[in-house]
Amino acid sequence: MEQESKIAIAALVVSLVALITTVSQVLSQFFATADGYRRCQTSIIGGWGGQTHRKFRWSDLRFETIYTTPRFSLMPYTGKTVSYGMDGMANRRIQAYHPLDGTSEMIEKTYATPLHQTSSLTSFNGFNEMASWVRFIDALHSNAAETRMLATSTKRTGVEHQDDHLKNASLVTSSQGSRVRHEENWNGYMIPMVTSQEHSWDFVPPDVIRPLAMATLQDIAIFSRWLGMRWKTFEPSEGILRAEGNGHTVDSTTVRSVGVVLQFSIRDPLRYPRSFEELYIPTEPADKMGFGILPGDPRLSIPDHAIGTPAECLARTHEIDVQASDTLKNWMNESGWTPGFSDIIGLAAPMIRLLGSAIIKLPRPAVYEAGLTLQQEGIVIFHDRLRDLIKQRESIHDSVSHQTYWVLRQLDELSEYGQHWLNEKSCRGNQTPIEFLDDLHKRHDMTTEYFVSLNKTTRSENIEYQVFRYTDLMYSHIKHAVDYVSTAIEILKAGKARNHYGQKVRDWITEGAHVYFDMMLKIIDTMKQKGFDNAPLVEEAWFTMMLRAFLWHRTHLMVEGKTVPSHHWGSRLPVYIG
Repeated sequence: MEQESKIAIAALVVSLVALITTVSQVLSQFFATADGYRRCQTSIIGGWGGQTHRKFRWSDLRFETIYTTPRFSLMPYTGKTVSYGMDGMANRRIQAYHPLDGTSEMIEKTYATPLHQTSSLTSFNGFNEMASWVRFIDALHSNAAETRMLATSTKRTGVEHQDDHLKNASLVTSSQGSRVRHEENWNGYMIPMVTSQEHSWDFVPPDVIRPLAMATLQDIAIFSRWLGMRWKTFEPSEGILRAEGNGHTVDSTTVRSVGVVLQFSIRDPLRYPRSFEELYIPTEPADKMGFGILPGDPRLSIPDHAIGTPAECLARTHEIDVQASDTLKNWMNESGWTPGFSDIIGLAAPMIRLLGSAIIKLPRPAVYEAGLTLQQEGIVIFHDRLRDLIKQRESIHDSVSHQTYWVLRQLDELSEYGQHWLNEKSCRGNQTPIEFLDDLHKRHDMTTEYFVSLNKTTRSENIEYQVFRYTDLMYSHIKHAVDYVSTAIEILKAGKARNHYGQKVRDWITEGAHVYFDMMLKIIDTMKQKGFDNAPLVEEAWFTMMLRAFLWHRTHLMVEGKTVPSHHWGSRLPVYIG
């Protein structure tokens, strides 16, 4: 009897083991139906893998893998999570968008790891197996933290300690007081945002081995530039996108049934420490310039102008004046220059740099940007010619307007800055003293207020065809400015060169600055043809417009590089990140 009990117990144990093994095999088979589950773990997609789960589908008797990835977008910075829903739908779903601003709160919400907290060995050996968008989120957080540091700097006359600030940029995170204190500095700034999107691995093509994040073509072009990259190839229709710079690279491949998939290679922050010199102004007008679009100042009713290619420059000039377009075409064919036309940048653009911010860099929207509104010779000779004109009129008791005196007074005061004001090469990018920048910024605002007031005054006091329009004055200037080089050369050949006012450069440049001042009479005549024949007012307005352009160029530093074709601005074409 005892022997039989032992045998029965042994049989029971064997049966239980067999049952457990069978159940385990059946369960493992069921769990194995969750295709892609292992590819959606934290080892592949970081903290986002914590939201990966299996969902049993009874109709198929299998598990479905549900995973979550970010969708990137670009929105105005508010310093907090914002929520949007879809109106008019029965089941309205609210989606939370988290700013990638480098604060500890948002780093936690977006499952990011600040770059300064990762070691070179652990982050880059391990990250080779991770989806590249995980490091992309980290890089955008770090960039925003550095940008916030420069955008919210206190008043200073130098930047001796700026590198120390940047080393701790990502640590300036959770201080709510700091955020509130400098909130006004970020008014108008754009920020990368992410929202969570759930997906089923059932719809992932077999060629995709890691979960994909998503963005739009426009936003990817902007984010890459913010990180210090420059586009080498930008042909989305061919599926070819490549950018590099600042230790980062972007490359693309085309995946069947998906589209363009990007692969980001983010630099090792320890091997490639970033300089704050590589930070760009993160605003919509600055972003437009990266697409070859010159933003117009809406307060002066100036439209945007696409000037990123030679053909676009010629098209804009043709809209202004056919003869000026022919002249510009000849110069572009001979030397690639756009003399005179380049002035439109400083004349049309609004003040993009924000008060209190040390960041002044933005993309150059055109192939060629140099001109007399940028160069020292243009400022010096304009200043001296204006002073001489006022003295001459005072000597014969001719009238000089209050606004003309104001322009001269601004130039006199600005000249006290010496070479920092006069020489465009003394502009030290994001190291330029903030107090100097703020002073110029406020003077530029005063020129804008003058033109806004002028427009209102002429509308209330004159009949319709006598209304002053800033764009009429700007286009009249461009029409005649394109001839300044050839006119200066003719004067030099005739041996009639004028006073250089101490400028030691090629003769045609200084003589060209004189030609600029002389063309004021032609501009007055052109404005008359446009229906505005108040010569004294046109004269003082042109003086003010020139000052406005000088101020703009000293408060912004344009960085050359390949612009993205202008027709891609506003593109919502989806782009995936692997």
